[in-house]
Amino acid sequence: MGTSASSRGPGSGPDIPIVPPWVDNPPAQQPVPQPTQPTPAPAQPPTSPSPHTPPPPNPQVSQPPEPQPQPQPEPSTPGRWRGVRTSLGKFGSGGDDRGRHLRRGLGHYSRSGMGGSRNAARRMAGSARTASVLHSALSALASGEALPQELGIDPQALVGLSTSEFIDTLVDAIRPFDGTQDAEATRDSVARALSDILDQNVDITSLTPQQVDQVTASTLGYDVALRVELDVGKSIIAKAPTKGDGLERLQEMKDYVREVVAAEYAAERAKVGTVGRAAIDRISRNAIQQAFEVFEEDGGL
Repeated sequence: MGTSASSRGPGSGPDIPIVPPWVDNPPAQQPVPQPTQPTPAPAQPPTSPSPHTPPPPNPQVSQPPEPQPQPQPEPSTPGRWRGVRTSLGKFGSGGDDRGRHLRRGLGHYSRSGMGGSRNAARRMAGSARTASVLHSALSALASGEALPQELGIDPQALVGLSTSEFIDTLVDAIRPFDGTQDAEATRDSVARALSDILDQNVDITSLTPQQVDQVTASTLGYDVALRVELDVGKSIIAKAPTKGDGLERLQEMKDYVREVVAAEYAAERAKVGTVGRAAIDRISRNAIQQAFEVFEEDGGL
């Protein structure tokens, strides 16, 4: 779908934020509204209001909430990709210790490239949101319930579609294309995760809860791995002895990233029983953040 290691990746410097301003921020916890009790007004003698006196505020009319200030984009540090590219270049060149260089490179990617695991989770917030919508849609199909209304899909319209048509329909509804690289990458990740589960000869409309979680975790893993590839994957291929070796090492890196993300999703998912869309969004965000913390820890940072 056009996403590949040929991307030059993001730059660095005070004018380039770590988390672009158009990326969704984690949803803030909203206070639970409390019911208001009517307050009896004290008896006042009737008076004639002055034409210049504004009427007193009605205590029963709720006032609109004050707009919440948006966090300012954090500028990136010049040279933030230097350590990442150096380590991943050594990984790409091969050798018995290439695994150590891979872990070191991913640790630098999280710590200096993304500004830490929390920023990495913010950067991938759209992936978590898409994963939660996908989980909700697959769960609804399996239980015979109505699909999320915002998807605009009539379940009857899915009957008789080929595998590729079914995947395309779900991908278009779950993550519409908006012209951004993020959307293109996430669409590709959803399609790959759906293809993987369909390769197991299952009925996509009757997945078990475990299979729905498998698709959700796979979507996250593909998307995180693709994000790393787009940002710094070129460093692996550029230092490999041959292009074939470079592509093989690149796949090795992506497989490792996907394994870590899947393990962290499973750990987060095990903490919660019955889940809805909001819970899966939170689980996905936590899994992404924990995965980047693993990268830093395994990289010795």
